[in-house]
Amino acid sequence: MKLQWKILTASALCVALAVPVMAAPTDVVATVNGRNILQKDVDGYIRDFKLTPEQAQRRDLIINELISRELVYQDALKQKLDKRADVVAELDQVRVKILLNAAVREAMLANPVTEEEMKKEYQAQLPKMQQQEYKARHILVKTEDEAKALITALDRGADFSTLANEKSIDSSAQAGGDLGWFPAGQMVEPFAKAVSSMKKGSYSKSPVQTQFGWHVIALDDTRQGQAPDYESIKPQLQNFLQQRHIAAYLDKLRSGAKVDLKTK
Repeated sequence: MKLQWKILTASALCVALAVPVMAAPTDVVATVNGRNILQKDVDGYIRDFKLTPEQAQRRDLIINELISRELVYQDALKQKLDKRADVVAELDQVRVKILLNAAVREAMLANPVTEEEMKKEYQAQLPKMQQQEYKARHILVKTEDEAKALITALDRGADFSTLANEKSIDSSAQAGGDLGWFPAGQMVEPFAKAVSSMKKGSYSKSPVQTQFGWHVIALDDTRQGQAPDYESIKPQLQNFLQQRHIAAYLDKLRSGAKVDLKTK
């Protein structure tokens, strides 16, 4: 496997340097004009650029990358680019971003999402995850008169799937209008309202209008939706609750702050 070091070099030069001046000699992997490059810089490079195990083994190439990065950094300082107004503004933005992330991390460490909290949220979400599901077919046409004519045909014994295949303008026509299983909330409101009020084995006696056209709906079956088990959605629950904790953290900061909005 060929390593793409030239590409990595270009990317690496865009990453801010963080090389401490003092370090234990055993940690130093190279010195550039008196400034040390450390083993933790090598480790950080591997992590930040998500190098493969094969690439990570090429320490010589990684260290060479870090040397190049350090040389460019030193040249930037020599040119006093860190004093230039536009660069100072960019550095300030980077500093703000780092501090923001650090503050949020500290807030999350002080108030972590617990197992008990996730299980409680799972139980709270269960009713939503166990919604009634419907198995239905439909025929979609452009006008109400066409839909009424289809209902008349069904009343006279016509086959729903055959009519869907022949008349429906929806992509489900080739499958006889079959929509498979779905919770009502997955559909647009007029369709959802109609299907949830129907009895299994029936078809709509009046056309149902949506933004897509006019529908005739046949309800084939219903079932209770199966919620995913706790372990399978634990990561999503944790992320959801972390966002809730962050929102609470921000609300607390706002409640203790004086915010003066300027209007034009």
